[in-house]
Amino acid sequence: ALSGTNTPTSLEGFLFPATYDIYDDTTVADLVDMQVEAFAANTAGINFRPAAAKNLTKFDVVTIASMIEREVAVPAERPKVASVIYNRLRQGMSLGIDATVHYAVGDWEGELTKTDLASDSPYNTRKFTGLPPGPIASPGRESIRAAALPDQTNLLYYVARNDGTGQHYFSEDAATFERDVQRSRANAGG
Repeated sequence: ALSGTNTPTSLEGFLFPATYDIYDDTTVADLVDMQVEAFAANTAGINFRPAAAKNLTKFDVVTIASMIEREVAVPAERPKVASVIYNRLRQGMSLGIDATVHYAVGDWEGELTKTDLASDSPYNTRKFTGLPPGPIASPGRESIRAAALPDQTNLLYYVARNDGTGQHYFSEDAATFERDVQRSRANAGG
């Protein structure tokens, strides 16, 4: 079974991303309340039981969803990326998600450097196994749904295609992943 041990320490991930009507008399507390209420309303119909059966809490699911939100551009790939995350957690592998490293170093732009990848932040899923301490973004409903109910696959790897489609190559083994990485680099012109 998977294991989720993190608990919320902030509202990161639970402030639902949407458009809100605010007025001159709207306070920060009012806006936060609107975002938390929107989170509750938008997740009310999501079945979290499959994740709970794998010892993942709702907080863990939101953490996974936040990674999916930052990693995935093509909506149909969300449950597949969730599957990779679940499979890696089950096998005790590091998640290796670049978005968590970007979050750890506080820089969402550009390529990650060797220094970035060596960061001792617990959000560095290239270096540390398991889930990061919490969400790295505010996920939308479909990312939360994918994180709660991922595709059932044997996939362990994915890499951006870098071909302008926003899609990823997915694979079950390291050798295929390495070929996919080379294809990705070739597509990017490198």
